[in-house]
Amino acid sequence: MKILRPNSIAVKLGVIFILLFMVLIISIQAVLYMLFIRFYTDDVLNEQIQRTQRYAEVLSDHFDQPTIQHLLLVESGTDHLLLILDQTGNIRGQSEGFTDLPPQELQQIKEHGSLDHGGPVLKSNWKSEPFFVTEASIAAIGQPLGRVLMFSPTDPIRSAAQTLKNTFFGVAFIVLFLGAAMILLVTRQVVQPLLRMIKITQQISQGKQVTAISAVGNDEIAQLSHAINRMSQNIEFYKQQRKQFLADISHELRTPITYMKGYSEVLIHNLEGSEESRKKYLTLIYDQSNQLQHLIEDLFELAKLEEGTYSFELSKTSLDKVMQNALGMMADSIEKSGIALNYNPSLTPLYVHGDAKRLQQVVINVLDNARKYTLIGGSITVSTLKEETFGVLIISDTGIGIPAEDLPHIWDRLYRVDRSRSRATGGTGIGLSICKEIVTLHQGIIQVESTEGKGTTFFIRIPIFQDTTEEIQTDADCK
Repeated sequence: MKILRPNSIAVKLGVIFILLFMVLIISIQAVLYMLFIRFYTDDVLNEQIQRTQRYAEVLSDHFDQPTIQHLLLVESGTDHLLLILDQTGNIRGQSEGFTDLPPQELQQIKEHGSLDHGGPVLKSNWKSEPFFVTEASIAAIGQPLGRVLMFSPTDPIRSAAQTLKNTFFGVAFIVLFLGAAMILLVTRQVVQPLLRMIKITQQISQGKQVTAISAVGNDEIAQLSHAINRMSQNIEFYKQQRKQFLADISHELRTPITYMKGYSEVLIHNLEGSEESRKKYLTLIYDQSNQLQHLIEDLFELAKLEEGTYSFELSKTSLDKVMQNALGMMADSIEKSGIALNYNPSLTPLYVHGDAKRLQQVVINVLDNARKYTLIGGSITVSTLKEETFGVLIISDTGIGIPAEDLPHIWDRLYRVDRSRSRATGGTGIGLSICKEIVTLHQGIIQVESTEGKGTTFFIRIPIFQDTTEEIQTDADCK
């Protein structure tokens, strides 16, 4: 395992855990310590007060030497010491062991005074005093006869307090040990996967091929691992797409440029002297420059769509009017190609929430594709209808169709089912990509069904205009 750095997340989390545990343990220990000392001293003092008072009651009935000696004998087997004084302060009896008590302190206790001034507890500071001292008065028929003083050593409570402190220190040490173990656990379970992810993302940023991160479970770390794996896969996919796109665009640009360069050289060197040949080559140059211009315009338009800078004016739009305008622009070229054109409008007026100009662009693009791939004598049928919350445009042709393996890719940029035929008909391979982007930005759906050799049908669904929908001007951010 790598050496932990002071600013690593494992150390930071470990320190936080240790501090939290220490604060919790210290708080609990402080409360337990105070409660223990309080209950212990209260219990000792209460029991001592009761015993002192019982002895005082016994001596109140029989304040004589045999009774005094009997009480001293009873306490001789305990840790307690008895001191029995008469009314004048003279000692009538005392337990063995008072020799350990400093004479000055004993004299001070003897001269303490009446219960009215001192109360039953004379000394209770277990930290600095060697004994707890309690007293009770001896009286008969209301006349004071003397006092009973009981001494109990404070060593046991000090010993118990020290034991409690040692226990608390042991618990604190265990907490520190657990904190260190927590650092190691966090390092293994959290930090190490994060370090692997950092390494993988650095490799991704450098454009290197990376292996998938293994993820166990379904926690946040595992979810992050899955997200990085998906990101890596997507980046690899887009890298391949980029390479393919660059290769395709290079090929698409090279073809017209090669034609234009070759024909230009023929004209410059006057290799073809007839006017008819010169006109033919100029026409070819013009056609190729036109093709090149369309390709560049389509690429620029697609870039604006993907960047979100393509402007839209969404409003209440008649779907049938969009279709009629598009048919008006395409009818001549379709009929000149020897293809029949049929139009089935919706039975009732059909309005969608869209940009008429952009939707018309989609229809024209699809119609132009249908024209290019439908043979002479074929037909193109256009319909509009309502389907739940969508207005639907259906454009169907009886053309050559699209192979099943090519259907998923027709929306890709520069993808052509038949490259040589597409180039001959003037297509750039970007039109359907633009159509899909425009429909998607309308919150719509574009789909295609095709059978090779029988024809192709496009379904374009645009959300129906709602009366409560305000007309707004927006751009591609509307998605």
